Amino acid sequence: MLIADPEDRNGGRLPNRRGWFAPIVRTFFIFAALCTGIWFYLYGDRVIGYVEKETGAATDPALTEVYQHFDMAPLPNIVAGRAAMATYLNMLHREHCDWNAVYKFANELQTQGYRREAAKVFIAFSNKCKPSNVALSAAAEILDDLSDYDGALKISNEVIAMSPGMPNLYFQRARIRENAKKYRDAIDDYYSVIGLTDNIAILNSTVFEGISTSYRELGAYCEAIGPLQLWVSTNPDRNDTAVVRGIIKLYETMGKCASTYATGSDRFPTQGNNVILAKVSVNGTEGTFVVDTGASFVAVSKTFAARAKLQVDSNNGISLQTANGVSRATHTNTTTVKVGRVEASDITAVVLDNDAALGNEVDGLLGRSFLSRFDVTFGSREWRIEAKK
Repeated sequence: MLIADPEDRNGGRLPNRRGWFAPIVRTFFIFAALCTGIWFYLYGDRVIGYVEKETGAATDPALTEVYQHFDMAPLPNIVAGRAAMATYLNMLHREHCDWNAVYKFANELQTQGYRREAAKVFIAFSNKCKPSNVALSAAAEILDDLSDYDGALKISNEVIAMSPGMPNLYFQRARIRENAKKYRDAIDDYYSVIGLTDNIAILNSTVFEGISTSYRELGAYCEAIGPLQLWVSTNPDRNDTAVVRGIIKLYETMGKCASTYATGSDRFPTQGNNVILAKVSVNGTEGTFVVDTGASFVAVSKTFAARAKLQVDSNNGISLQTANGVSRATHTNTTTVKVGRVEASDITAVVLDNDAALGNEVDGLLGRSFLSRFDVTFGSREWRIEAKK
């Protein structure tokens, strides 16, 4: 009779014949199974959709008209059959133009990885149900994220034509144009955002940074400074930081900007008037300007722009909010702007399409694109202006 000896190496058990290789094989199979599961999770829909297509798996006839209405190819049945997707498709089968269902359906498409199809749904809703700047704006954002800049710009142009007074739509198109490296056009749109905003202090720094960055990409370093100064002027306590001052200094060096970027100091009587008038020289041509801290830009009439020999390119059109509604203007840059003993160069200015907007005997507005370069204070008897320290 055999008796197990505890001291024996195998303790009465048969020796392990799998050897050292078995754990490696087991780990390999576990790893392969995990990889297969992850791959199927990511690409399983496409595989099943391909199989459905090759085997002629029929699309649910009830959904065919939904897909046709939204100008999209049928979804794989496995995707269309998922709970949330099936719910929204069923809602749209009953009511093609139900905005709540359209919005949720498009969001679910994005969640499932069908982003271009989501853009098509938004576009079709606006074209076939009712015009919607919300739907078109959402489609433009999706196409921009997909780097389809031509498609995004086409839709963005349509939505701005639909709602020409909404600054957020110009901001969206500015971002698309900047992503597409259409920097000149992006600058126009960013300036439109500023021109259409009543209180530019509420604007995000991205607007001003976008203008500055676009000028920098064009190699126009001196022009890139102005938007940053304008940003600082909206809230000096918050925005006048060492970082911003450092960037401005860098651009001054890189652009070898003129020493008249902002020089001098002076004071002028106000005589208690609500409207302050000043004699302003633009490119050596003198005119009568209203000192307007609420105006984002130096603005001039067409007549004065011609006298001052401002270079006006009709392609640089922007939109402005005026007392008479949204109007068009052309942005340009002055060589110099001078008030008394105060002078600055490379000032962003706008040439108004409508001369009558300024009133009689007024050639322009002295706005923040000039004033932001200086420290300006207003008293009951005089106003003072001097270059920033």
